[in-house]
Amino acid sequence: MRAGDPVPDPWAGAPRVLVDEAALAEPATAVAALHDAWAGRVPVVVELAVDPGRFREPVGYDVPEPWRLDPGFEVWFDRLHFLVWANAYDARSGEPVWWWGRKAARLGATEVGPGAEAGAVGPGDVVLPDGTPAWVDGGPRGGVTPDDVGAALVHAESVEAGRLATVPPRHAPAGGAASGLAPDQLVAVTHGAGPARVIAPAGSGKTRVLTARLRHLLADRGYEPDGLAAVAYNRKARDEMAERTVGLPARILTLNALGYELVAAGLGRRPEVIEAREVRRLLEPLVPRVARRLNTDPLAPYLDALGAVRLGLRDPAEVEEERGDVPGLAEAFPAYRAELRRRGVIDFDEQVLLAIELLLSDGPFRRAQQARHRHLLVDEFQDLTPAHVLLIRLLTAPRLDVFGVGDDDQVIYGHAGANPRFLTEFGRYFPGAGEHALEVNYRCPPPVVEAVRNLLTRNRVRVPKEIRPAAQPGAEADGTDGSEGAGEDGAGTAGAGALVVRRHATRSGAADLVATVQGWLAEPGVAPTDVAVLTRVGSLLLAPQVALVDAGLPVTSSLRTDVLRRTGLRAALAYLRIAADPDRVEGHDLVEVYRRPSRGLPNWIEKWLARCRSVDDVAVAAARLDDAKAADKLEQLASDLAELAALARSGTTRVVLEHVRDGVGLGRAVELLDASGGGDGLSHRDDLEGLVQVADLHPDPAGFEPWLRTVLDRPGDAAGVTLSTVHRVKGREWRRVAVFGATEGVVPHRLAVGRSGLEEERRVFHVAITRGIERVVVLADASRPSPFLAELDRPASPEELARAAEPASADRAADRAAPGASDPAGRLAERRARRRERLAAGGRRDGGGDAGVTADEAVVEALRAWRRERSRADGVPAYVVLNDRHLTGVAERHPTDLEGLARCPGIGPARLEAYGEELVELLRSLGRPSSGG
Repeated sequence: MRAGDPVPDPWAGAPRVLVDEAALAEPATAVAALHDAWAGRVPVVVELAVDPGRFREPVGYDVPEPWRLDPGFEVWFDRLHFLVWANAYDARSGEPVWWWGRKAARLGATEVGPGAEAGAVGPGDVVLPDGTPAWVDGGPRGGVTPDDVGAALVHAESVEAGRLATVPPRHAPAGGAASGLAPDQLVAVTHGAGPARVIAPAGSGKTRVLTARLRHLLADRGYEPDGLAAVAYNRKARDEMAERTVGLPARILTLNALGYELVAAGLGRRPEVIEAREVRRLLEPLVPRVARRLNTDPLAPYLDALGAVRLGLRDPAEVEEERGDVPGLAEAFPAYRAELRRRGVIDFDEQVLLAIELLLSDGPFRRAQQARHRHLLVDEFQDLTPAHVLLIRLLTAPRLDVFGVGDDDQVIYGHAGANPRFLTEFGRYFPGAGEHALEVNYRCPPPVVEAVRNLLTRNRVRVPKEIRPAAQPGAEADGTDGSEGAGEDGAGTAGAGALVVRRHATRSGAADLVATVQGWLAEPGVAPTDVAVLTRVGSLLLAPQVALVDAGLPVTSSLRTDVLRRTGLRAALAYLRIAADPDRVEGHDLVEVYRRPSRGLPNWIEKWLARCRSVDDVAVAAARLDDAKAADKLEQLASDLAELAALARSGTTRVVLEHVRDGVGLGRAVELLDASGGGDGLSHRDDLEGLVQVADLHPDPAGFEPWLRTVLDRPGDAAGVTLSTVHRVKGREWRRVAVFGATEGVVPHRLAVGRSGLEEERRVFHVAITRGIERVVVLADASRPSPFLAELDRPASPEELARAAEPASADRAADRAAPGASDPAGRLAERRARRRERLAAGGRRDGGGDAGVTADEAVVEALRAWRRERSRADGVPAYVVLNDRHLTGVAERHPTDLEGLARCPGIGPARLEAYGEELVELLRSLGRPSSGG
């Protein structure tokens, strides 16, 4: 009704919502009130003080930089327009008009006026063509049935789709949808109206619930297939969902297929999706040439960073600043996207980001697509990135009717942008959401369920939940999920030995693993494909793979000899080759080792080392140098290599490699590389530890590397024991699982940052253990077991819970920055804006230097002069060597060692290796002590 008009009697006591200029300027309050009233079917009076035509047409948004958006971004007028008219009589002309009745009449029904004429045929808004009186419902679908109103019911969505289909009388699942559902699963499947969050712990039957819900909506509730879709995280999950809904007109897509559909519809053509090789070809000319020289796979960091920007909705400059190994990313990112547009192609992640851009920029297109996605069922919700969440919210607006199934305790892809808060705060993104929890783990034996339940009580950011094992074996009739449910023997195999923690001697880990696997395979009915060996990081698979293959057992693994090309492993093997044969040394091995650890030798020393053919030659070269400082350092290198050679003559491979790691200092050197970042999720120290573990399997230093390469080159066996990292197997299961390497520094990983990182590490360990159907063995070095092992034995104490309730300052900042659907700008966006302001002003990131410290101008000038020389020598722009902001940060901190330099913003692994010694030597020569390093 118009503002100021008298309110019709039936609504005289209803609360009022005023839509005026203030509401159009700041729609959040009005939209929240109207949404609550619509979702709760609460009578309300909408007073229009402005022409509704002003918010009728969908707005187009200019998004030149879509990564600036927040996953909680709101299309306010889409929601305001819908909520004003969705379930409302129009009383502006005095006599209330029910527009859904009018629209039904256009489809062949007979409109019944608001008087008593309906009494002749029964209550209702219209009379259907067959003579049946019916109400037309404009409220949330699924909230009202004919049983509730005592008459036939047609939903407004059906009318909008051009149908006069009546709502079925009851919503109980029929046929296949209800078959075998456990009580908690049935409650979730039969959720009424509006969005819903279904927390589905490991092995609880999430795929069954989601597909049963899909069948229920289509077969039992009569939802239009054209307005409903199910979204799977990957192709395997999509195919499984399709198999379970055979015979239904169900639309099931992966997230990227959904994005591609939208891109094709928005562009009016089906663009080619280029493969990784073509992506590299397009990207290579856009990134600095120096990066190609510094890394064995120079483009890999840029590919990762492109994903962080597009799926994580992160500022390219912020990603460049944080990583330190992608110089020029901020300039390359828009240039790369422009090249994609020029060629008319897209890549994998562009399917999602471009879909978001098209939905935002083209209002009519967005409204048309919203009509096709009124109801979305989303699998693996815990794995969604900010871009995925934004895409889903844009598509399902204005209703935001999303049935999200996932487990906050399985959020293990934080590096990609996944965040447990998308589930813990689901109602902020999808207002009014119902909450359901599956409580039975049908996969794992009771000791495993109890252990992980204890473990997870220490995490602060999670949905409180009850998880219990299946009461008896053979749980299939109680809702076992085909992909996640109980196996042949199910949870009924629980008992002694279902979960075992084995603490082994430092040098016997691989041998103990082989004995464990051999013992399992000796049991009747256990095949190699029933067994998996899981590790936290890929390099720790080295020892298990080599040991199992050497024992004659079949394995399937992605680990090949190319792993030996990683920085730490290359250096360690070069040291080993020199030690094993000091009289026949390759010059490239000497060039490899002289900087790892760095000895402060100038770059010109490489020419001298390349001519050396023995360790004695290195000592001779040192004696010939005119530069006394360089001569001393080269002589020390020769001495270290001679000592290694002596160890190799009388000791084992492990003895030599341990001395390389601890005595020579390669371990500390690769730790510096790890500390300087890089963002690839890999650790050079882990690589080195994995190699040392393998050393126990071949004690001869001279024959070790050829033997290792031969074993790694052997073809895998598809019917073998699975070897994998935990991150690659979420959603899978095996009858027997060995978790290898549960040691301190690995579980949790030493590179995990802050409480949020510790909580994710706990979730990773939980995922590893819950892959086992019958038996799980956790192997840990007895000298340094993972602290998580003790947490398996008991729940958190009150003291631990009290500490967890007091977040650290960084966590408080993250809490404040968590985006919410009620905040159109998003507090995360505000934080990013403040950071961009600091960067634009030349300031540093938090922790980038000491408060109040300013750079000495003489130091800055010296660094600029060095940068000019390096940029000319390398043939690259000066900013590629070190941009102004990073240069100023180094000058302020004035580090005099590599450790201090590694902590400077912008000094990633590539720059540390390329320029570290030069910079440290220069800063030392300037004579000022380090103030921040």
